[in-house]
Amino acid sequence: MTRAKAPIEPFELGDGDRGALLLHGLTGSPWDMQRIARALARAGWRCHVPLLRGHDNLDTLERTTWSAWYADAERAFDRLVTMTSTRIVVGFSMGSLLALRLAARRGSELAGTVAISVPFAFPSWKRRTITGLARLRSIPLVGRWVGRHDKRGGIDVRRRRPAERSPGLMAFPYPSLRELVRLQSEVASCLPRVETPLLLLHGALDHAAAAEDSARVAQRVASADVRRVVMPRSFHLLPRDLDADHACDEIVAFADRVLASDPTRRPAS
Repeated sequence: MTRAKAPIEPFELGDGDRGALLLHGLTGSPWDMQRIARALARAGWRCHVPLLRGHDNLDTLERTTWSAWYADAERAFDRLVTMTSTRIVVGFSMGSLLALRLAARRGSELAGTVAISVPFAFPSWKRRTITGLARLRSIPLVGRWVGRHDKRGGIDVRRRRPAERSPGLMAFPYPSLRELVRLQSEVASCLPRVETPLLLLHGALDHAAAAEDSARVAQRVASADVRRVVMPRSFHLLPRDLDADHACDEIVAFADRVLASDPTRRPAS
Protein backbone atom coordinates (compact mmCIF):
# COMPACT_ATOMS: atom_id res chain seq x y z
CA MET A 1 0.00 0.00 0.00
CA THR A 2 1.36 3.43 -0.95
CA ARG A 3 1.56 5.81 1.99
CA ALA A 4 0.17 9.34 1.77
CA LYS A 5 2.76 12.05 1.36
CA ALA A 6 3.50 14.20 4.41
CA PRO A 7 2.60 17.92 4.29
CA ILE A 8 5.18 20.30 2.85
CA GLU A 9 4.32 23.43 4.89
CA PRO A 10 6.62 25.32 7.25
CA PHE A 11 5.86 24.85 10.93
CA GLU A 12 6.68 25.94 14.45
CA LEU A 13 6.88 23.91 17.64
CA GLY A 14 7.45 24.80 21.25
CA ASP A 15 7.66 28.12 23.06
CA GLY A 16 9.84 29.95 25.53
CA ASP A 17 12.90 32.19 25.29
CA ARG A 18 15.35 29.76 23.67
CA GLY A 19 15.02 29.32 19.95
CA ALA A 20 16.13 26.90 17.26
CA LEU A 21 16.09 27.57 13.51
CA LEU A 22 15.96 24.35 11.46
CA LEU A 23 16.83 24.41 7.74
CA HIS A 24 16.07 21.63 5.23
CA GLY A 25 18.08 20.53 2.21
CA LEU A 26 17.87 21.04 -1.55
CA THR A 27 14.56 19.67 -2.95
CA GLY A 28 13.62 18.73 0.62
CA SER A 29 11.03 20.21 2.96
CA PRO A 30 10.45 21.13 6.62
CA TRP A 31 9.18 17.56 7.11
CA ASP A 32 12.80 16.36 6.92
CA MET A 33 13.49 18.25 10.18
CA GLN A 34 10.31 17.25 12.02
CA ARG A 35 11.79 14.63 14.36
CA ILE A 36 14.59 16.95 15.42
CA ALA A 37 12.14 19.80 16.00
CA ARG A 38 9.94 17.59 18.16
CA ALA A 39 12.94 16.49 20.25
CA LEU A 40 14.08 20.09 20.75
CA ALA A 41 10.55 21.28 21.55
CA ARG A 42 10.22 18.58 24.22
CA ALA A 43 13.47 19.87 25.69
CA GLY A 44 12.07 23.40 25.93
CA TRP A 45 13.17 24.97 22.64
CA ARG A 46 11.01 27.13 20.38
CA CYS A 47 11.55 25.72 16.88
CA HIS A 48 11.05 27.57 13.59
CA VAL A 49 11.20 25.42 10.45
CA PRO A 50 10.74 27.50 7.26
CA LEU A 51 10.11 26.28 3.73
CA LEU A 52 12.93 27.68 1.63
CA ARG A 53 12.04 29.48 -1.56
CA GLY A 54 11.13 27.37 -4.60
CA HIS A 55 10.81 24.10 -2.71
CA ASP A 56 7.11 23.69 -3.42
CA ASN A 57 7.54 23.67 -7.21
CA LEU A 58 10.34 22.48 -9.51
CA ASP A 59 9.86 25.26 -12.07
CA THR A 60 10.19 27.90 -9.35
CA LEU A 61 13.14 26.13 -7.74
CA GLU A 62 14.98 26.11 -11.06
CA ARG A 63 14.85 29.92 -11.11
CA THR A 64 15.86 30.41 -7.46
CA THR A 65 19.38 31.39 -6.36
CA TRP A 66 21.32 30.36 -3.27
CA SER A 67 21.18 33.94 -2.03
CA ALA A 68 17.38 33.70 -2.00
CA TRP A 69 17.56 30.56 0.14
CA TYR A 70 19.94 32.32 2.49
CA ALA A 71 17.68 35.38 2.63
CA ASP A 72 14.80 33.12 3.69
CA ALA A 73 16.96 31.57 6.41
CA GLU A 74 18.09 34.97 7.67
CA ARG A 75 14.55 36.33 7.63
CA ALA A 76 13.37 33.40 9.77
CA PHE A 77 16.35 33.94 12.07
CA ASP A 78 15.54 37.64 12.45
CA ARG A 79 12.04 36.69 13.59
CA LEU A 80 13.48 34.22 16.09
CA VAL A 81 15.80 36.92 17.46
CA THR A 82 12.80 39.07 18.37
CA MET A 83 11.23 36.22 20.33
CA THR A 84 14.12 34.51 22.11
CA SER A 85 17.11 35.33 24.29
CA THR A 86 19.42 32.58 23.04
CA ARG A 87 19.45 30.70 19.75
CA ILE A 88 20.93 27.80 17.79
CA VAL A 89 20.71 26.93 14.10
CA VAL A 90 20.38 23.36 12.82
CA GLY A 91 20.87 22.68 9.12
CA PHE A 92 20.63 19.52 7.05
CA SER A 93 22.55 19.09 3.76
CA MET A 94 22.16 22.37 1.82
CA GLY A 95 20.58 23.73 4.99
CA SER A 96 23.81 22.99 6.84
CA LEU A 97 25.69 25.22 4.39
CA LEU A 98 23.17 27.99 5.05
CA ALA A 99 23.57 27.41 8.79
CA LEU A 100 27.35 27.72 8.54
CA ARG A 101 27.07 30.96 6.56
CA LEU A 102 24.66 32.29 9.18
CA ALA A 103 27.17 31.35 11.89
CA ALA A 104 29.92 33.20 10.01
CA ARG A 105 27.83 36.34 9.55
CA ARG A 106 25.66 36.38 12.69
CA GLY A 107 27.72 34.34 15.12
CA SER A 108 27.45 36.91 17.91
CA GLU A 109 23.71 36.19 18.02
CA LEU A 110 24.10 32.40 18.07
CA ALA A 111 24.88 30.06 20.94
CA GLY A 112 25.68 27.14 18.65
CA THR A 113 25.49 25.61 15.18
CA VAL A 114 24.57 22.08 14.07
CA ALA A 115 25.51 20.87 10.57
CA ILE A 116 24.04 17.54 9.45
CA SER A 117 25.24 15.69 6.33
CA VAL A 118 27.13 18.76 5.14
CA PRO A 119 27.99 18.60 1.39
CA PHE A 120 31.15 20.66 1.74
CA ALA A 121 32.38 20.32 -1.86
CA PHE A 122 31.66 18.13 -4.86
CA PRO A 123 34.56 16.57 -6.79
CA SER A 124 35.81 18.77 -9.63
CA TRP A 125 34.40 16.46 -12.33
CA LYS A 126 30.97 16.69 -10.75
CA ARG A 127 31.12 20.49 -10.51
CA ARG A 128 32.07 20.73 -14.18
CA THR A 129 29.26 18.37 -15.19
CA ILE A 130 26.68 20.31 -13.19
CA THR A 131 27.85 23.62 -14.62
CA GLY A 132 27.75 22.32 -18.18
CA LEU A 133 24.29 20.78 -17.86
CA ALA A 134 22.93 23.91 -16.17
CA ARG A 135 24.24 26.00 -19.07
CA LEU A 136 22.65 23.68 -21.63
CA ARG A 137 19.39 23.71 -19.69
CA SER A 138 19.14 27.48 -20.27
CA ILE A 139 19.37 27.18 -24.06
CA PRO A 140 15.98 27.22 -25.86
CA LEU A 141 15.08 23.91 -27.53
CA VAL A 142 18.16 22.23 -26.05
CA GLY A 143 17.07 22.66 -22.45
CA ARG A 144 14.04 20.41 -22.69
CA TRP A 145 16.24 17.55 -23.85
CA VAL A 146 18.59 18.06 -20.93
CA GLY A 147 15.73 17.83 -18.47
CA ARG A 148 16.37 17.41 -14.74
CA HIS A 149 18.17 14.86 -12.60
CA ASP A 150 15.39 12.54 -11.48
CA LYS A 151 15.60 10.78 -8.14
CA ARG A 152 14.87 7.46 -9.82
CA GLY A 153 16.34 5.47 -6.97
CA GLY A 154 14.45 7.49 -4.37
CA ILE A 155 15.96 9.64 -1.66
CA ASP A 156 19.17 8.56 0.06
CA VAL A 157 17.73 6.91 3.17
CA ARG A 158 17.72 3.29 4.33
CA ARG A 159 14.30 3.36 6.00
CA ARG A 160 11.42 2.66 3.62
CA ARG A 161 8.72 4.75 5.29
CA PRO A 162 10.53 8.12 4.97
CA ALA A 163 11.31 7.30 1.35
CA GLU A 164 7.59 6.79 0.69
CA ARG A 165 6.24 9.67 2.77
CA SER A 166 8.72 12.40 1.88
CA PRO A 167 6.93 15.38 0.29
CA GLY A 168 10.17 16.65 -1.21
CA LEU A 169 10.56 17.34 -4.91
CA MET A 170 11.54 14.26 -6.89
CA ALA A 171 14.13 15.80 -9.21
CA PHE A 172 17.13 18.12 -9.03
CA PRO A 173 17.10 20.98 -11.56
CA TYR A 174 20.63 21.40 -12.87
CA PRO A 175 20.54 25.20 -12.35
CA SER A 176 19.66 24.51 -8.69
CA LEU A 177 22.61 22.15 -8.36
CA ARG A 178 24.80 24.89 -9.86
CA GLU A 179 23.51 27.23 -7.15
CA LEU A 180 24.45 24.60 -4.57
CA VAL A 181 27.99 24.53 -5.99
CA ARG A 182 28.14 28.32 -5.73
CA LEU A 183 26.93 28.12 -2.13
CA GLN A 184 29.64 25.56 -1.37
CA SER A 185 32.27 27.99 -2.63
CA GLU A 186 30.80 30.84 -0.61
CA VAL A 187 30.76 28.79 2.59
CA ALA A 188 34.30 27.52 2.06
CA SER A 189 35.50 31.14 2.00
CA CYS A 190 33.72 32.09 5.22
CA LEU A 191 34.40 29.01 7.40
CA PRO A 192 37.36 30.69 9.15
CA ARG A 193 34.84 33.20 10.56
CA VAL A 194 32.72 30.47 12.20
CA GLU A 195 33.49 30.68 15.90
CA THR A 196 30.33 29.34 17.53
CA PRO A 197 30.31 25.91 19.17
CA LEU A 198 29.74 23.43 16.36
CA LEU A 199 28.19 19.96 16.20
CA LEU A 200 28.76 17.99 12.98
CA LEU A 201 26.67 14.85 12.37
CA HIS A 202 27.13 12.61 9.33
CA GLY A 203 25.95 9.21 8.15
CA ALA A 204 28.84 6.83 7.57
CA LEU A 205 27.07 5.44 4.47
CA ASP A 206 26.06 8.79 2.95
CA HIS A 207 26.02 8.53 -0.87
CA ALA A 208 25.35 12.23 -1.50
CA ALA A 209 28.02 13.82 0.68
CA ALA A 210 30.98 11.79 1.88
CA ALA A 211 31.51 11.67 5.64
CA GLU A 212 34.93 13.24 5.05
CA ASP A 213 33.13 16.48 4.13
CA SER A 214 32.26 17.10 7.77
CA ALA A 215 35.86 16.42 8.77
CA ARG A 216 37.01 19.07 6.30
CA VAL A 217 34.58 21.56 7.81
CA ALA A 218 35.85 20.75 11.32
CA GLN A 219 39.41 21.48 10.18
CA ARG A 220 38.56 24.88 8.67
CA VAL A 221 36.35 26.58 11.25
CA ALA A 222 37.73 28.78 14.01
CA SER A 223 35.45 27.26 16.66
CA ALA A 224 37.24 26.15 19.81
CA ASP A 225 34.33 23.80 20.58
CA VAL A 226 33.78 21.26 17.76
CA ARG A 227 32.18 17.85 18.11
CA ARG A 228 31.91 15.52 15.10
CA VAL A 229 29.91 12.29 15.23
CA VAL A 230 29.67 9.79 12.37
CA MET A 231 26.52 7.66 12.61
CA PRO A 232 27.32 4.08 11.54
CA ARG A 233 24.01 2.96 9.96
CA SER A 234 22.68 5.96 8.06
CA PHE A 235 22.67 7.30 4.51
CA HIS A 236 22.26 11.02 3.64
CA LEU A 237 18.83 11.75 5.12
CA LEU A 238 20.15 11.28 8.64
CA PRO A 239 17.25 13.09 10.40
CA ARG A 240 14.92 10.35 9.09
CA ASP A 241 17.24 7.34 8.97
CA LEU A 242 18.22 4.49 11.30
CA ASP A 243 20.33 6.73 13.55
CA ALA A 244 17.73 9.51 13.82
CA ASP A 245 17.13 8.94 17.55
CA HIS A 246 20.86 9.09 18.22
CA ALA A 247 21.10 12.27 16.16
CA CYS A 248 18.23 13.86 18.12
CA ASP A 249 19.90 12.95 21.41
CA GLU A 250 23.18 14.48 20.27
CA ILE A 251 21.46 17.70 19.15
CA VAL A 252 19.43 18.11 22.34
CA ALA A 253 22.51 17.48 24.51
CA PHE A 254 24.51 19.99 22.44
CA ALA A 255 21.70 22.57 22.60
CA ASP A 256 21.39 22.28 26.37
CA ARG A 257 25.15 22.48 26.85
CA VAL A 258 25.61 25.63 24.75
CA LEU A 259 22.54 27.16 26.38
CA ALA A 260 24.22 26.86 29.76
CA SER A 261 27.39 28.56 28.54
CA ASP A 262 25.94 31.16 26.12
CA PRO A 263 27.55 34.52 26.94
CA THR A 264 24.96 36.43 24.86
CA ARG A 265 21.94 35.11 26.72
CA ARG A 266 19.77 37.77 28.28
CA PRO A 267 18.77 37.09 31.88
CA ALA A 268 15.13 36.22 32.40
CA SER A 269 13.08 39.27 33.38
